[in-house]
Amino acid sequence: MDQLVKLGDWKKLVGLFEKKHHVVLGLMSGTSADGLDIAQVKFSWGKQLSFELMNAVSVSYEPAFREKIIKAYDKNSSNVEYVTLLNYEIARKHAEMVKSFNFQCDFVAYHGQTVWHAPAQGATLQLGEADVLAVELQKPIVHGFRTKDVALSGEGAPISAYFDWAFLIGSDTSTAVLNIGGIANITAIDDRGELIAFDTGPGNCLIDIVVRNFLNRDFDEGGALSREGRVNDKLIERMLEQERKYINRRPPKTTGREVYNMSFLEEIGATKLLHPKDLLRTVVAFTASMVKENLAVHLPHVKRLFVTGGGAYNQTLIEDLRRLGFEVRIPEKKLIDFREAMAIAFLGELFVKGLAPSKTVTGARRSCVMGKLALPW
Repeated sequence: MDQLVKLGDWKKLVGLFEKKHHVVLGLMSGTSADGLDIAQVKFSWGKQLSFELMNAVSVSYEPAFREKIIKAYDKNSSNVEYVTLLNYEIARKHAEMVKSFNFQCDFVAYHGQTVWHAPAQGATLQLGEADVLAVELQKPIVHGFRTKDVALSGEGAPISAYFDWAFLIGSDTSTAVLNIGGIANITAIDDRGELIAFDTGPGNCLIDIVVRNFLNRDFDEGGALSREGRVNDKLIERMLEQERKYINRRPPKTTGREVYNMSFLEEIGATKLLHPKDLLRTVVAFTASMVKENLAVHLPHVKRLFVTGGGAYNQTLIEDLRRLGFEVRIPEKKLIDFREAMAIAFLGELFVKGLAPSKTVTGARRSCVMGKLALPW
């Protein structure tokens, strides 16, 4: 037909996906909304799958752009028009960031920006229109890694657990991976030998809220500010009791900034009771205590924590975890900073191979191939 023109070549695309070696760009922007992590990862298929981290960079957001994203978390300050426009703005910003590095790849694995996660209502939303990246980068974009899991009644998180299982912990039941991003999550092997992963509660999110709103800083660098404060034990007890239902809830379970926000602090009276540095110190201790309480209930055999994410740099938080009885190990810097971007690259690689993890940690009815495809055609 003269009215149609052939732009797509499925045979060529399938040939690309069937290669035994792929270079994948994993793109991750977490709930802290402080920037975009880009990991260039080479995957090779032999007797076992192996990976090589070729390059990794983190690009910070300008403060105004970060505030735009954080505003979208709040249903009182956001609306349909705001979210629609932001969906495309985030993608354009991410495409611009990626292009500035000229990293070569076979395809891109793109997480997008989570702005609302409500698995109990069967819904999750990640902004960042994948078609914008496909057009701008002229590469296939694997994206939407959480949605099918939620469609299968899963929590849609924590999806980085599969990378931990494949490459970090294997079958070691005494060691867990604790990732401290905006939210803290754990990956481990339970006492039946099953893979388990769940959110323990806040990671950096409450810490960041206190620092930004009461101490006029972007974050607590190295835990230096919180080290100057004093823990209010009564407030921690009140916070833990408020969260007791979540602590006792059996995994799989997830939480997010829709729970741990300024309203959370205001409702327990924390913002009026304490000096800002004492509030900060107490929030750090509460974050560590949520890890301890969750593991005591669900993974009492875990003694060693392999800590990744931005929270690994907070010495006050790390000291609290050690004080609570854990042996804490801090990996090399690139794994701390880029584990989640590498995990997204890994999920992209599984998608193009049509593979699903043999075990699910999310509570979904079955395992599934996570992701969908946006093409530059």
